[in-house]
Amino acid sequence: MAYNANPFLERMSERTTSDMEFVRLFSPKILEKLADDAFDGAVHVFRSAPGAGKTTLLRAFTPPALRAFWHSRNRPELSESFQKLLNRGLLTEGESPQLLGVYLSCASGYADLPSSEGLQQEGLFRALLDCRIVLRTLRSLGLLLGFSTPEQLAEVSLDHSSLPNLQGIPAIANALELSTWAEEHEQRVYAQLDTFMGPVNAALPAQFRFEGVLWLQSIAFIHEGRSVGGKRLLMVDDMHKLRRKQRALLVDELTVMRTSIPIWLAERTVALGTELLSQGAREGRDLREYNLDRLWSDAKGMNQFISYAQNILDRRMKNQDAVPVGSFTQCLRDELVSSEVRTQVAQGIERFRSEVERHQSKQRYAQWLARADQYTSDQNLESLLELYVTRILLVRDESKRQLSLDLTLTEEELEDRDSSQVRSAAELFMHEELGIPYYFGFERLCVLATSNVEELLGLAAALYVGLQAKQVLRKSEPILSPLEQEKLLREAAARKRDFIPKSHTEGTRAQRLLDSIGAFCYDQTFAPNAPYAPGVTGVRLSRAELVKLTSPGAFGPPGLVLQRVLAECAAENLLVQRESQATGSRDSGTVFYLNRSLCAHYGLPLQMGGWRDVTVGELMRWMERRLTPSRKSLETS
Repeated sequence: MAYNANPFLERMSERTTSDMEFVRLFSPKILEKLADDAFDGAVHVFRSAPGAGKTTLLRAFTPPALRAFWHSRNRPELSESFQKLLNRGLLTEGESPQLLGVYLSCASGYADLPSSEGLQQEGLFRALLDCRIVLRTLRSLGLLLGFSTPEQLAEVSLDHSSLPNLQGIPAIANALELSTWAEEHEQRVYAQLDTFMGPVNAALPAQFRFEGVLWLQSIAFIHEGRSVGGKRLLMVDDMHKLRRKQRALLVDELTVMRTSIPIWLAERTVALGTELLSQGAREGRDLREYNLDRLWSDAKGMNQFISYAQNILDRRMKNQDAVPVGSFTQCLRDELVSSEVRTQVAQGIERFRSEVERHQSKQRYAQWLARADQYTSDQNLESLLELYVTRILLVRDESKRQLSLDLTLTEEELEDRDSSQVRSAAELFMHEELGIPYYFGFERLCVLATSNVEELLGLAAALYVGLQAKQVLRKSEPILSPLEQEKLLREAAARKRDFIPKSHTEGTRAQRLLDSIGAFCYDQTFAPNAPYAPGVTGVRLSRAELVKLTSPGAFGPPGLVLQRVLAECAAENLLVQRESQATGSRDSGTVFYLNRSLCAHYGLPLQMGGWRDVTVGELMRWMERRLTPSRKSLETS
């Protein structure tokens, strides 16, 4: 099936996507990042910003998706997915799927429960969750067995012999009858809400534990004389939709329960609120925490994400017929040709000549400038890069002249001071001053996504619009030049920045703060001597500043607002939070890096690592009054 529109705008987590379409688009690369014990009995909490792929991951283990993977096992394009699921013991060659994946969303109903404390309120929460676990389990079982109607559940009997004594779930021997009970029980819970001022209905016992989980891990399902669905996985999605106390109750009790089946809890990072700033972790033997935003942040992470991204985008590219190419990467030219930017190169050479004119009479730089003269005659990008590297190193040396003897610098000394960081800074200076494309190529596209699948798809969608336009105009082959890529990607980045006030609770303040951090990083990055090459893309609060920020009443209401803004930005992937370790002269702290797409909007490099210390006071001022960059930083005088 081919898409009629943009293939990168379809969200895989949407239930409107067919199961077969889902498995075709699903990238099995994500399965490589799951821990070995992900399917063992414990509570596993998956947490990320929106769009990182939580719901997509969970859907892959529901019966319809697993059946689609199994039925497509002989299709070459799905062989990798099937093999990885096979290796996990979730599918077999000869039999239909045996894993009973039970998916339960917290998106509706639970937050309607009364917010006041008490056993009655907790009992209602447990009762609602329990009957929904039973109901979703039985429906999932029907899908696992390939039933076409709910009535076929009558063919399944229930063996309660291994169950503990349960107060809230009856020992009904027939799956259809128990399903009917669960539906009616759910309605009784809602009826109780309508009359909550009175006592809790006697038919709704004030349950003191989540019995649905105990039932799921112990009940046996018998169909046609054999046990089915013996391997189980409970997946609870959208936990951030719960009330804070409900969420804490669920996590705490499930952890204490030490279940024999794996329980996956998925939520947006926003559920942590300002806890994000304190980085408190409770991971232990019976609780595993997975930050999906950081799955790709280790030493091999970026290369793995590039492979993952290519797999995702190529699968979608095959589902369209508007652009006649085999893979997405074929559409992006990743080399810039000098002839495309001939005017800019000439301007850059002239600019270099003008700026070094004042050094011509200085014997100290005679060899460096003689070497540069050789490059000024070559009107190409490679020569221009050498000139910009030389300019940065000249400014650096000039600023340290008082510390050194006025001796002639050799070409060897120039080469010794050169580095990949300086070259990256020079490339960025060429982009900022001359408009030479910088944000292009598949690898930089992946970096711009900030390890977020939804952001990756959004950027790819913007590029695809450009490809479609070329097809309509019948322009040569469907390949975007570096200049075209950069224009489309920076337009997408600008839209992301402009949308912040409309999509976040503290959106206006968040936008001002991000703009200010961008301006601050810009001035630090484009200082003529590139002191933090290739540049600065984040700010750090030391541990002492963080302690002050989170201390009750230390900064009054503005401090509380800043906490909310920082936490929301981190939760929404607008800021990427990383811890910095203490050194001999420096306290530990937390670095807040700008989202990589926002880096493109502000004209900053894409590498992480460059940051500068700031104070809470500075951030509060920036949040209320936008900081603007000083263009004087680009002057070399």
